[in-house]
Amino acid sequence: MKWLEGDVAAKWRKEGQRYAAGVNQYVHKGLTEGWDNAGNEPAEDTRGAHAAKIYKMIRRANEHKELAELREQLPAATWPLAGHFQHEMQAIRGIHFISDDEVVFSTGSPWENNAVMAVQEDVISVFKEFSLVGASPDNQFYALAGTQGITILQSMNSALQGEVVAELSWRELNGTIQALDPDFTVLNIDRLDQELPLEQVIPFNGGQALLLVTSQGIFLVEHSPEKPLNVKLLHPDLEEYKEDELEHIGIDMAHGAVSPDERWIAYGSQGSDHLLYDTTTGQVHLFNPESSYPHYTLFTKDQRSVWYNACHFYNGATLAVPLEHLEVGKPAADQEYPVVNEEARVYAAAALKDGVVIGDAYGYLRLIDTEGQELWRYYAGSTISGLAVNRDETLLAVGTYGGMLHFLDLHASARSDYEITTGTVREVKRIIAWKKQDIPLWW
Repeated sequence: MKWLEGDVAAKWRKEGQRYAAGVNQYVHKGLTEGWDNAGNEPAEDTRGAHAAKIYKMIRRANEHKELAELREQLPAATWPLAGHFQHEMQAIRGIHFISDDEVVFSTGSPWENNAVMAVQEDVISVFKEFSLVGASPDNQFYALAGTQGITILQSMNSALQGEVVAELSWRELNGTIQALDPDFTVLNIDRLDQELPLEQVIPFNGGQALLLVTSQGIFLVEHSPEKPLNVKLLHPDLEEYKEDELEHIGIDMAHGAVSPDERWIAYGSQGSDHLLYDTTTGQVHLFNPESSYPHYTLFTKDQRSVWYNACHFYNGATLAVPLEHLEVGKPAADQEYPVVNEEARVYAAAALKDGVVIGDAYGYLRLIDTEGQELWRYYAGSTISGLAVNRDETLLAVGTYGGMLHFLDLHASARSDYEITTGTVREVKRIIAWKKQDIPLWW
């Protein structure tokens, strides 16, 4: 191991153990005895002083393909690197399992120059011609957004190849959106072939429909070979923007989700209620947020409810709306629903059989069951930006704004001495995908 600086690595391991043990003890006491009785928080982690040397060793270990030795000698952690490499870090989002050993994901924020990456076992492929990848609720259809438009594929592989269902150009999409109202400029773009800054793109209905979530509106796109492209503006209300004499649409914290049976579309933004669109009737249901600003939404795996999160600064509250209530008519807007979490500002979530894993602004993951009971929490080290779980729910892929993609073993028998968690969840590997990197690194 010519890349290893043994004295630095030893200090890294010793301090990592000390800090993780201290935080785990503090959190356990706070959760069991109350935070007023938890005592003092452990002393700050001092590993940041070694950040440059640690990253150099990571690079060289990758060059020598000594990855098992790397994880043993330098247990992974994000927060000690953040101070030194903050400007290199970026969001990892749009994460999807293609198969149990194949994952696709996107890098960067919507307004940046991004890429789509694919992982097959230990091989990472970078596709700079694409900026975002989205998947249908059943992971059978995929949408790839890039400079030319959006390509919809069925059964995509890690080479980003599959059966092409449709190819929609930006000129066609943007032109149809602009035609929604000839007297109002819906989009703030310079030209029709300009790529929209997508927060999310979700194909469904056999690839014949798309949910586009953007800061310039949330759109339902429907297409087929027999009919012209059809676009419906789900949010916001166009008339309100025209009445306020605004030049074009602009919303913050836009978010959306499609139900597993593809009947329901949940969505919202900072200035809205929680919204639910019935694709069979066109009816829209409204629900009052439990906190200040709607921020995220997800359907549970059993499809019995839709979870809505609203935030206030770095905190928030999540309510669960039972979908069966909507079968008997439109519920009252002020009807109360169960709150399943009153702490997290949720940035990403993944639905499991046992509940929902939510990822928050502070970098914590929490598995919460349908009754609102927290089963475990895990600290990933940076604000969560994306989550996905594989088919048998043994592996959780976690993207963060620290530019890391973590792979967590959900069925591990014991936690690592270097990780902060109340359960036995354990990281098995991770990818560093920072700006200006030609090739992402394993850690």
